[in-house]
Amino acid sequence: MNNPQYHPAYAPSPSFVPTPNLSSTISLDEEVKLYSTTAQRSLHESLADLFSIIVALDFLEKAFVRDSIKEHEYTPTCFRLLGQYKTILTNDEVSKAFVDLDTFKREYDIEYPAATSRLKIGVPVTSEHPSRGGGADHLQGNMPKNGITAILGQPQPSAGPSAKAVAECTQNFITFMDALSLDFKAKDQLHPLLSELMSSLNNVSNGEFEGRGNLVHWLIKLNSMKATEEMDKEDARQMAFDVDNAYQAFFRTLE
Repeated sequence: MNNPQYHPAYAPSPSFVPTPNLSSTISLDEEVKLYSTTAQRSLHESLADLFSIIVALDFLEKAFVRDSIKEHEYTPTCFRLLGQYKTILTNDEVSKAFVDLDTFKREYDIEYPAATSRLKIGVPVTSEHPSRGGGADHLQGNMPKNGITAILGQPQPSAGPSAKAVAECTQNFITFMDALSLDFKAKDQLHPLLSELMSSLNNVSNGEFEGRGNLVHWLIKLNSMKATEEMDKEDARQMAFDVDNAYQAFFRTLE
């Protein structure tokens, strides 16, 4: 036993002893369901819809940047996706499970930066920045009316925005300012009105003008708030001042 060349046999004890009676408690051919009640099913379907909207919006943003989709097609589609996203989140149970966009992205391991940026801003890029072609002119193409002017490179003067588009934009300005004068301060009161104003403004304005940037700033700020969250008194007063200035500047662009 004291021989240094002698090595006793060593057989380690197994750390796992198989149990011959192991069996599955469910059929391996049976589909595993994520829900067992109608309420749970509705919740998972809503979360799946939110996932789909994020994917679709990211695709739409990239298509617009690559000029694969025209502005008059992009804008209503983007507004529709943003509206569907906000509508789904008005459900308290869905909102609680969703938490916020960043949490949802971490939970399902997704990125989609273009969609993330658009959802946080809350409006299409055409409302955030003025159209290169300019409102109604861009939709009409600004094409010359005859072949001679096309050859000479002298296009016809643009017709400008229609009276109906100007009237709608004016009405939206007045509606929003009336809401501020009635002391509306919550996001769910002001954001839809300002979104509609920016949409109509984009139809008649072909570029930047004094005050337009402030409207975009307030739209983004409202979008970052919770639905029932209210602006403080100082912000509400500053918003009223900025909107009034933008209203005056808007009329100067029509002269």
